Amino acid sequence: MKKIVLLCFLTFYSIFAIAQKNWFKQKLTNRLTVNFPSAPAKTAGTTFALKDSTNTVYTATYSLIAQNLKIDEKAFGKLTTTNEFTSDFLSSLQATLPQYNLEEIRIKREKNYVSYFTEGKDETDKKSIFMHIIFIDGIYYSLSCILPYGQNPQKKDIFLSSFRLAK
Repeated sequence: MKKIVLLCFLTFYSIFAIAQKNWFKQKLTNRLTVNFPSAPAKTAGTTFALKDSTNTVYTATYSLIAQNLKIDEKAFGKLTTTNEFTSDFLSSLQATLPQYNLEEIRIKREKNYVSYFTEGKDETDKKSIFMHIIFIDGIYYSLSCILPYGQNPQKKDIFLSSFRLAK
């Protein structure tokens, strides 16, 4: 039994490692790099996007949110963990993505950053959106994947977890 579990783990790990090895590394800022399945296009000053052959859309963007809100970076970092900020942030996301019914934000706290996770469905166009928002040093990084219903989520999972922090 232990051998089967180990074999399954090694198979999953090797698929994950191989799948990401050939991906395109896109530097968003000096602090963060994201891996795309292939080279994305720069669609705006701080946004990169890619639509693949399955009509899956991958986007990565960032904003100097603390600076724009005129809040100190450390104070902003603490603010991101409050229920009031999380609720307001979700309301803002919902306003910019009205076609999706977004779920409540799940918060994950790491040593040096806070992550938000949410997802939603667009029943009209039969697609789902999955978002991973990362707050680092007063900067908001958003990784999003729009997946048509019925598409394999493997690349979505790899993309949303593919960010790398520079030291």
